[in-house]
Amino acid sequence: MAIRVWEVLDASDTARDAYLRVLSRPTLRQVAQNAICLLLWLDTTMGFDVLTDVASMASIDDTLTRVVYEANALCSYVLHGHYDALPPPYDEGFSSITALCGGGRLVDYWFFRFHRDLVARGIAMIRDGVARLVFDDNLYEMMRRFEEDCNSFLIPNPEPAPELMAPFVLTTTTPPEDSRTVFVSFPESNPLTSEEILDYFELTLRYGRCIERVGTERPCARRSAKHGVIVFRSVAQRREVMMGEPAAVFRVDGRDMWVQPYRPPC
Repeated sequence: MAIRVWEVLDASDTARDAYLRVLSRPTLRQVAQNAICLLLWLDTTMGFDVLTDVASMASIDDTLTRVVYEANALCSYVLHGHYDALPPPYDEGFSSITALCGGGRLVDYWFFRFHRDLVARGIAMIRDGVARLVFDDNLYEMMRRFEEDCNSFLIPNPEPAPELMAPFVLTTTTPPEDSRTVFVSFPESNPLTSEEILDYFELTLRYGRCIERVGTERPCARRSAKHGVIVFRSVAQRREVMMGEPAAVFRVDGRDMWVQPYRPPC
């Protein structure tokens, strides 16, 4: 059964509230939309309740200013490879976004650098799909009028505008690989290698040939590797390894490895 535009609008109330809160600062519309696209990706695919947090912030709150600044910069970097017209963020740590996402166990500045292509696909899909409706003032005005008509005894059988009843159609999709992907992070002080991760799941845990590929960060002069990615051979194998959990910690040779499945936008 096709999903209607009004159903998407109804399910996106929190995103709309966050968008209006960002605009109330005031903020340039394009900056606000970039920020919300990034936050929508974090909220819907990573499970962080960032939109509720942003919607509840005061317009004059310095934290909101930093979140918008950092989210816009990250969105521009992920999609275009630069920080748009803004100067570089306050610091490479993107501390406000990191704080909203649990303090950096998984999501930090280096997370976006390592997973840039995957994040870009997801944000582009959100931008061209759900976000397009979240940013549409006319659709929300139609929705408001329909709700008023429903609550009025003067209109016995109100009908929504045709635009609200239109099917919601996604114009872009993510590749099947994304549904088989998990993010991993491990201690910078004692990082894991791709081979150690592969052997742990296939040999130590005896799942057999369940992994298509493993990738890890390359260490640089300033820091050790922290982030990695695993692509399983099938969605079922990923589900089996995760045992249905939204995230899990595995102990690999005395080192904790945080593993979280990616949930592509749909």
